[in-house]
Amino acid sequence: MKNIYLFIAVSILFLASCTSQHAITTKTADIYGAGVIQKPVLADMEVKEEKTSATINARGKRINDDLKNQAVAEAVKKSNADVLVEPRFESTIKGRKITLTVTGFPATYKNFHTIKQDEVELLKAGKVQQVNTMDTNQIKSKGGKAVLFLGIGIIAFASLFLAIF
Repeated sequence: MKNIYLFIAVSILFLASCTSQHAITTKTADIYGAGVIQKPVLADMEVKEEKTSATINARGKRINDDLKNQAVAEAVKKSNADVLVEPRFESTIKGRKITLTVTGFPATYKNFHTIKQDEVELLKAGKVQQVNTMDTNQIKSKGGKAVLFLGIGIIAFASLFLAIF
C-alpha cells in the first residue's frame, strides 16, 4: 500500500516539473563600422490601405517597450507584413492585468535595388533612419506552479488521511 502512495507522490512531482516555453527572438544590426563600405540598397514599401490590429494581455503594473514590441509583432504576423506603419497603442490596466492593443497600416517591402544616381537627391532630402538593435526574449511558462501546488496539496492530504486512519 505504501508503494502505491510513493508512486503517486513521485508521479505528481514529475508532472509538476513539466512546463512549456515559447521564446521569440528578434535581432537586427547595422553593418556600419571601421573598414566596412556598403553600397546603399533601397526598397519600395507597399502600404495597405486597411488598418490591422492585435491585442495582447499581460500581467504587470505598467506598459514597457517589450509589451509594445510584442503587440507590433503579433499585428505584423497576423497581416503577413514586414513592418507596421504609424502604430497607435491603446491600453487598459485593471489591477495587474494589462490589455494592450496596437493599430496600424501593414506594409511589405518590394523591389530591392542598389541606389541609382537620380535617387541620391531623394536620400539627401529625406530623413535616413537607422535600424535599432533589439533583442527581446519573451518566455511564457505554463502549468508548472499550479501542478506543483496541486501535487503538494494531494501529498499533504494523503499524509493527513493516513495519519488519521
